[in-house]
Amino acid sequence: MVSISQQQDSASSRILRHPEEYDEKIPNVTLAQFVVDRMREFGDDVSCIDPETKRTLTYNEIADSTLALAAGFQLKFNLKPGDMVAVALPTCLEYSITTLALNLCGATSTLINPAQTISELTHCVQLTKPILWIGTDSFDSKFSQLYPQVATRPPMILLGSANRDGTNWEDLLTSGRGKTVQSVGNNPLELVAFILFSSGTTGVPKGVALTNLNYVVTRRQSQETTKYLIRNPDDVTLFFMPLYHAATLNGLFECFMRGLCFVLMNKFTFEGMLQCIQEFKISVIFLVPAIAVQLLKQPVEKYYDLSSLKMMRSGAAAISKETLLALQEKFGVLILQLYGLTEATLCTHGNTFTHNRDGSIGIVMPFCESKVVDPITDASLGPNEEGEICVRGPIVMKGYIGNEAASKETVDADGWLHTGDVGYYDEDGFFYITDRKKELIKYKGLQVSPTELEKILLSHPDVQDAAVAPIPDETAGDLPRAYIIKRPGSTLTEKEVATFIADKVSPHKRLRGGVIFVDSIPKTATGKIMRRELKNIKSKL
Repeated sequence: MVSISQQQDSASSRILRHPEEYDEKIPNVTLAQFVVDRMREFGDDVSCIDPETKRTLTYNEIADSTLALAAGFQLKFNLKPGDMVAVALPTCLEYSITTLALNLCGATSTLINPAQTISELTHCVQLTKPILWIGTDSFDSKFSQLYPQVATRPPMILLGSANRDGTNWEDLLTSGRGKTVQSVGNNPLELVAFILFSSGTTGVPKGVALTNLNYVVTRRQSQETTKYLIRNPDDVTLFFMPLYHAATLNGLFECFMRGLCFVLMNKFTFEGMLQCIQEFKISVIFLVPAIAVQLLKQPVEKYYDLSSLKMMRSGAAAISKETLLALQEKFGVLILQLYGLTEATLCTHGNTFTHNRDGSIGIVMPFCESKVVDPITDASLGPNEEGEICVRGPIVMKGYIGNEAASKETVDADGWLHTGDVGYYDEDGFFYITDRKKELIKYKGLQVSPTELEKILLSHPDVQDAAVAPIPDETAGDLPRAYIIKRPGSTLTEKEVATFIADKVSPHKRLRGGVIFVDSIPKTATGKIMRRELKNIKSKL
């Protein structure tokens, strides 16, 4: 690795890139064509498993079904490049076939969380204006509420049953078998492949427009970082996060490209996850902070055989160095922490098999460059200088759909995506996250990091989970308040929690907003704390 100090004579020394040479070639195809062509190499090997029904699909079955469904879409709906289609499916084996088939047609898949409220769904519809929907019977009543006027209602394809005009998902698949999928034109990389919605932890969810270029480059990125790994057909990956999330969707595409088998949980429970690891001999799982803490604090190894685990990949939100090291020691596995955001398709920084440092989010990934800037002056900073992390490259989104102002605020005129995350890089080019810019608490003008306080709280043996958020104060501006889930049987008091923090932090970081004991902490499906909802929580006592 070339250290940062060795680059100081370069004018671009404060813009960091991947430390190794890699092939920068990007094929001019849709994501689906890239993935399907690769899947053919693995033929009749099992690709994915439904843990409840035990149903499996091979690589050939997925590839054949993708081509057939794409042809069916074109025959029935004359689906064309640029057409917007809402996918409101639950996690299921048909999900990836559906999105890949739409992508082969050049259409844009708007990935919808079917559990959303009518108000939230209305927001998504107003932004994307889909001409076609794909869902299930359980979503049908919400669909009718979204479009009360039958005459202007777009068609909806129901998975597993007939819709109003007698066509269902399986009918489209059957009608397209043996048919040719029409070309999407000469510039497939420019087409928007997916609209994914940001988590909304800091405001109203925004529709992130991601192109085929973004996704093909992300797959090339994965190829470059795993090119020295030998495929082991016995390795099995477990996915338990929803498929409308960037990490899970990309995880499936990575498995398709690398010939890795995966188990797809359609409904997450902690016990169900442990059962899957034991039953299917899972070797790789993707962690989020909430799961990491539970694995660490609960004696899971006494009740489940988790010896098949070889590697854990962590992302979606920061996990402390102490937690990662404790997990490595407890389970004897390699843990690689990654960093990315929906607006950058997936991964911008990561620890790899050859570049790994505990507590770091890793080095800059291929096809990406990164810098740290002063949040006030926007000047680029050097090693160990804290500021906002920015990234640039062909993985950066096209923009927020229907929100040009927010797009310009997030991606500047030079193409730099401002992540909103605060951190720094060291002399060797490893990056570290210290906090979220928009979640910093301001107490009398002084910054208080909720993440810092949460890490301290989680180190208390009687604290099962914790969150910190501001409450308004007329004099101070913000006061930090803690929301605590106690370990079962604990007699922990509010005063003990406040004292525990006060002994470990500067005076301005104390829990002047109080301590509330709760039964649950609101989080997104990927484990991010929804701080805006904490203010509505009252103590369970």
